[in-house]
This record gives sequence, C-alpha cells and structure tokens, in this order.
Amino acid sequence: MANRNKNIEVEIKETANQSESLTELEVLVKNKVIGTVRQPLDEQVTVLYKAEKEMTAKTIDEGIQMIIAEYNLHDQ
Repeated sequence: MANRNKNIEVEIKETANQSESLTELEVLVKNKVIGTVRQPLDEQVTVLYKAEKEMTAKTIDEGIQMIIAEYNLHDQ
C-alpha cells in the first residue's frame, strides 16, 4: 500500500536579529521552529537545524529547502 502525500504548512518568519547587515529567517511547521537560515551581508548562508547541526548553502532558498528536506526525512 502506498502512503498518501500530506500537505504541511511551512511558515517563514524574520527573527529579532534581522538587520541591514544580517538576514535571519526561522522555518516553522505547526508553530514549531525546525531550523534557521542566517546570512551576514555578502557571506555564505548558514543553515542551522533544530538538532543543532550546522551546514552551509549557496542561497537562502536552498537553505530553506535543506531544512524542509531534513524535517521530512527525520521528523514526520
């Protein structure tokens, strides 16, 4: 039997640390933070998972996709 695809609402919010020199976004599912994407001005994007694992990405969009993939793989 095949599993059905579930629709999950993902929310992206700016954090209090957001400024002109820092872009910081939280990725939430069901009002729980599943990861954070942080990019200082003209630097690499840092992806912080809720399991306190840290990786880098080329773009903010790629970082958000990495967090969602990690959530789908381990937390659903």
